[in-house]
Amino acid sequence: MPVKIKHKIASQELYQSIRDYLPRDHSRHQSLECYLARCIPMLPESARVLDLGCGEGNSIELFQRLSAGIVWRGVDLEDSPEARQRLHGNENISIFNGVDLPYPDNSFDLIFCRQVLEHARHPDALIADALRVLKPDGLFVGSVSYLEPYHSYSIFNFTPYGIVRVFADAGFRLTEIRPGNDASAVMLRQMFNRSDILRPVWRRNFLYGIFAISGILLGLGHRERNFLKVQFSGHLLFSARKPSFEQTREIKE
Repeated sequence: MPVKIKHKIASQELYQSIRDYLPRDHSRHQSLECYLARCIPMLPESARVLDLGCGEGNSIELFQRLSAGIVWRGVDLEDSPEARQRLHGNENISIFNGVDLPYPDNSFDLIFCRQVLEHARHPDALIADALRVLKPDGLFVGSVSYLEPYHSYSIFNFTPYGIVRVFADAGFRLTEIRPGNDASAVMLRQMFNRSDILRPVWRRNFLYGIFAISGILLGLGHRERNFLKVQFSGHLLFSARKPSFEQTREIKE
């Protein structure tokens, strides 16, 4: 790490714990939909996808746009606020108890999980069971709340280090962590109650604008700029893989 970074970034402990997962290709914030679009080409043509915490099940339309051959399944709690808005039954959506996914081992190529884990009562157990239903080398792509205020029965907000720790403990190989919307955007959205009139204000990532200028002035690379952003993100995006059979064998040996 360049010497100047030691003087510019106060939280060295956090940096060292997550630096290997901070991307160096770019430091723009992303929506989970755009992030997912980058991951889809890594999957088989007829990949099996699980939307973990699917709510109304709207993500099926997103996946169909990205790849017509994808086999989509959804799972959620029976009484979640979002699931109650579902207008009709869907044979592709299953109900579960929040921990034990109702699928056999090695069932899916990808698990998609958008702003769900902060609502889970037992996130460690749920993530461990997600590993079980993923195929070897399967991908988990998700987003979580970090500095977002309370919303829709949220319980635990994940820190960047929390993502690393929980997914590693479950047996995943974390791939990367990226900044979603910044804290100012999600706080203003909450403050203005998602007002359509004030949408141009609460959709702005004001903090990231400051960090972009700071990154230029300080000569920071994308990894360090991403570090600045994830420390003050409202949402965090991430991806993780289930080890392949070969990698699992190496770990055991």
